[in-house]
Amino acid sequence: MANKLTEKQKVILWQQRRSASYQASCRLEGFSSNETSVNSDDAAARLASLRRQYGL
Repeated sequence: MANKLTEKQKVILWQQRRSASYQASCRLEGFSSNETSVNSDDAAARLASLRRQYGL
């Protein structure tokens, strides 16, 4: 039996589908995208750096 999605799961699924659709549309139009991927360690380090910089 399939379980129903929570509202948060629906939002995440919608965002993923919208992003994939937008990227496919851009490829069809001939635009190239330079996707950057950031892992969680780099993001956490950057966030800590910004918090120190702005005194948060």
